[in-house]
Amino acid sequence: MNESVPLEVDGRRRTRPGLVLATVCGALALVSIDVTVLHVVAPTIARELPATDAELLWIIDAFPFVIAPLLLSAGVLSDRYGRRLFLVVGMALFAAASAAAAFAPGPVWLIAARAAMAVGAAGILPPTMSLLRVAYPDRQRRVRAVAIWSMSSAAAAAAGPVIGGVIVAHSWWGGVFLVNVPLAALVIATALRWVPESRSDRPGSTDLASQGLAIGAVLAAAVAANSLAEHHVEVFIGGTVLSLGLGWAFVRRQFGLGRRGEQPTLDMALFRNAAFSSALIAVALAMFAIVGLELQFARYLQLERGFAPLDAAIALVPLALATVVGALLSPWVLRLLRHRATIASTLTVAGLALAGLTLAGEPVNLAVFAATTALAGLAVEIAAVSANDLIVSSAGVHEVGGAAALEEISYDLGGGFGTAVLGAVAVSAPSIAGGFHAAVATSAGLLVVAGLAMVWALRRV
Repeated sequence: MNESVPLEVDGRRRTRPGLVLATVCGALALVSIDVTVLHVVAPTIARELPATDAELLWIIDAFPFVIAPLLLSAGVLSDRYGRRLFLVVGMALFAAASAAAAFAPGPVWLIAARAAMAVGAAGILPPTMSLLRVAYPDRQRRVRAVAIWSMSSAAAAAAGPVIGGVIVAHSWWGGVFLVNVPLAALVIATALRWVPESRSDRPGSTDLASQGLAIGAVLAAAVAANSLAEHHVEVFIGGTVLSLGLGWAFVRRQFGLGRRGEQPTLDMALFRNAAFSSALIAVALAMFAIVGLELQFARYLQLERGFAPLDAAIALVPLALATVVGALLSPWVLRLLRHRATIASTLTVAGLALAGLTLAGEPVNLAVFAATTALAGLAVEIAAVSANDLIVSSAGVHEVGGAAALEEISYDLGGGFGTAVLGAVAVSAPSIAGGFHAAVATSAGLLVVAGLAMVWALRRV
């Protein structure tokens, strides 16, 4: 998104920064909850729709895989046509698609509705940060506002499984979507009443061909990853080849636009910074491991241990609380260890904690489960926040918007591919318990290797 001063700010009403902050945090929290709310509800959906393992993965993954490539252009378009407008329209689409998802008669309908929710969410996320820049021109006050904005996202994502468990315990699975409708209406009403419209004086350009290539590359990769759940090797190979081809075409087009003096959709020069690129990879791997495992945790507790959805959600509370604590501790840890040591050590600690869970035997003692998952969640969140800070600080003043968009894309794609790949690993095992341990072992190994690799990758930080 463009970081310049807004061209137009609606002067018909007095801006009240606190109400703007509350509105954008409410919008962000609503989207963040929807990223994780299905983790506990998924077994119930699979049983009642019914849905195959591959369909269930698409129900969950449609959201991150659709939203990620759209974020490339959403920030630019909101800067050009109006940030409040995009927030309101995006929230209205999100609410309408949520209502459609709540009454889905089958898996395909639900997958399509989740994709439509993602389109709405793509319009919501960029304006939440842009509007804060307008409401808080003073940097010190804005830093505090951004900290609250970030915390609302982390807390909402952590609370998602618990909220899903509570709703399913007292209603039906569609309730996790239907509750979005009145909450979205409240956000829209407050936005229209208290949030002034603003636009940028220098909005970036949006290249439709680049956007199409990005969407195609991500969706082809998603098809390849989700095909592993049903052992469709030919689909996996075809999807991977297509994704790589479209991705290569996207990169070449960005360089071509730059050579012609046109503004590319994605500034490829950002990736010349090794610290920036390594931090993006760290975010993706952290989300791959922890977001991908949350679904397997809920699946194991319900289908293997016989927990009700609400009981499974309660068992995941230590993990949820640990991620919030990790976000709070991150600034202190960074001051003590700096970026390189923080990211490398916390990824390694998270991997070792998950390795301990795989060695706990079967059935896993619940105290051991709570302690190891909480330690892994704490460490992963510290790593992710530290990497996010490195991403933004590594970019120049005119590149911050693009860097922030790439961080969000890395977050979404990491979680989406984690759900798909670890889901495929789990369902390929001969038993639910075996699949659970296989997924945990895969994440543990990945995090340990990533932690060690970051020692070298971030050697200049």
